[in-house]
Amino acid sequence: MLNFIPFVTFVVVFAATIARGLVLRRRTGDNVWAFAGASGLQRATSVVFALSIGLLALTSVRTTGRLASVFTAVAALVATGGGIIIVIAQHQMGRAWRIGIRSGDAPLFVNNGLFRFSRNPVFFGMILLGLGMAIAASDWWSWLAWLVFIAACAIQVRLEEQHLARMFGQSYQDYQAQVPRWIGVR
Repeated sequence: MLNFIPFVTFVVVFAATIARGLVLRRRTGDNVWAFAGASGLQRATSVVFALSIGLLALTSVRTTGRLASVFTAVAALVATGGGIIIVIAQHQMGRAWRIGIRSGDAPLFVNNGLFRFSRNPVFFGMILLGLGMAIAASDWWSWLAWLVFIAACAIQVRLEEQHLARMFGQSYQDYQAQVPRWIGVR
């Protein structure tokens, strides 16, 4: 039973993300799918991001025949914790939530809720979810995919932070000085 949890968490988060985007579109008219029109480095990052998380999902589902173990329990806990962080942080972003960057598109930046502890709790949660899937799969492909996924997240975070600094100037720079990029890491 525990073997399924990382993959099921991924599916639930994916479905919640799609639903969140559709709800925001209906309520505000905003198109949150900025990756769709991305180019250059952001486009490359989005492709690597999608391929690496897809590989993690595929490798984690292969674990279904394994016996439950301490690693399986750890994988389930880490993946579930990451999924919870993702969903909560996406909700806390409200109308500011986007997938990717679009020039001139930043209705606001969020500095409350989980964003008091990390400028990027959604990405932090995704990295934890990916870690849970890598632990569940426990093969070199999944660990490589997780490392590539982390690299894609790190690049995207830097691109988004540059975008927010351009859009919000000193107020965003003050936020950057007060809140770490990741949990406890400036």
